[in-house]
Parts: sequence; C-alpha cells; structure tokens
Amino acid sequence: MAQTSSATEPVLQIKHFRWYENAYSVPCDDCAGLPQKVLDYRWSSRAGAGDFAAWVVLKNLSRKSIKSVNLDFIFRDAETEREFLTYNLRFEGEIGHGKTKEIRHKIAKGKEADNFRPVRPSEDVINRTRSCGDGPLFFDRKTRQLVRLRDNARLLKLYPCYYLPNVTRIEYTDGSVWKP
Repeated sequence: MAQTSSATEPVLQIKHFRWYENAYSVPCDDCAGLPQKVLDYRWSSRAGAGDFAAWVVLKNLSRKSIKSVNLDFIFRDAETEREFLTYNLRFEGEIGHGKTKEIRHKIAKGKEADNFRPVRPSEDVINRTRSCGDGPLFFDRKTRQLVRLRDNARLLKLYPCYYLPNVTRIEYTDGSVWKP
C-alpha cells in the first residue's frame, strides 16, 4: 500500500497484479507426433509470441481523486534476490475516491524499450520474465506455511525469478503529488 509521507493514511491499494506473455498458449491442435523442430517453430511463431502484458487492479483509498499513477514491475532473481529488470507502467485516467480500476497494458515485442530498466533489454532478459513467480513467498500446501522461494530447491526450479509491483508516483486531480 502506498502511503503519504506526512501521514500513515493509506492512499492506494494494489488488489491484484500479474505479468504474463500475451500469447496464444497452444501452438497447434495437431501437435501429436510432430518432430521437435516443428514444435519449436510453431511455439515461437504462435500468435502474440514475445508480447507481454501487465495487469493490475488498484483501489484509491485516499480522500482525493487520482489523475495518474506510475507503477514499476520489479523483477528479481529468486536465489540472490538481485533486481535484473524493471518495467515502468504509467496509467493516466481518473480513479475516484474509494473506486477500483483494472488496468491491462500490452507490451508488443520490441516496443516500449525506454519503459524498461536497463533500457532496451535483450530479448533473452525479457523472455526470462515468463517463468517468474508473483512474489518471493509461496504457500506450501503440505506444511500450510509460507515459504521463501530461495529456501526451497523445488520451487527455485519452477520459479527462478519473481516480480512485485511498486507504486512510484501518484498525481491527484487537484495537482498534488505523492511519492514514496
């Protein structure tokens, strides 16, 4: 939750978030028995391959209407917890007091290079985000406990990285600005 610097009153709640490849997940209906090279080609050529999307649901908890929000999706290596990529999403649109807004933003392959840090990341770095989990903690159904990715070898294989959203700026309709 984002908070004002002068008070502890919450101003914005991130209700849901997700980063995903915005592609058709099944490359063919007749894949059975095809050679691996054909399967690989169909997978890399499927509709939307290499396009990604950011999805977030925000709730305005402040007393003012929001005019715009800047939000970073920060990607970290699960083992070292070092940041390897950040994507900056800017939403311009009003979110009234107490209102919720769903934001879906498509990032076409090779576009918006300046919205990433480092700027113009390689295709390999962006493709690495496909296997990222949505946070450093997972619920272990056997033990019924939260487990850190880096402390579980099985989870590290499944999710070698993770991402979290971070609100970096909120502009209100009255012209005031909030920054962490």
